[in-house]
Amino acid sequence: MATTPKKDSAPETGVLQDKPTTKAAEHGDHDRIAMPSVRADGSWDQNNPEVIGDLDTAVQAAREQASIRASSAVDVAARGVTAEPEGAGSSEPDAEVKALQEAQEKAANAAADAAERDIKSRHQGLGA
Repeated sequence: MATTPKKDSAPETGVLQDKPTTKAAEHGDHDRIAMPSVRADGSWDQNNPEVIGDLDTAVQAAREQASIRASSAVDVAARGVTAEPEGAGSSEPDAEVKALQEAQEKAANAAADAAERDIKSRHQGLGA
């Protein structure tokens, strides 16, 4: 249902409303996608997406994307991203690094599971 005023007659293009609002899109319009595009905060770029295509492929890609984003977020939150010159330091991770790796794995697994649930709840088949 559109929220822009309806014109009395259709223009030559056949379109009655030439300036639809975002509110109009929220009332029924939605995006059909094979793989979501996700913002940095983890929210979807699409409007009420309907996932189509192969479910296993979409789930695998979403899990990978979510786990990488979550691992990176843990690292940045813990200590920022830094790099040492080659050959510096010990090859054995210290307790702080080990704790950080465990936190990353936990966040990555949780994000991947959430992404899988989200994809499966929106999947609508192959979308022929």
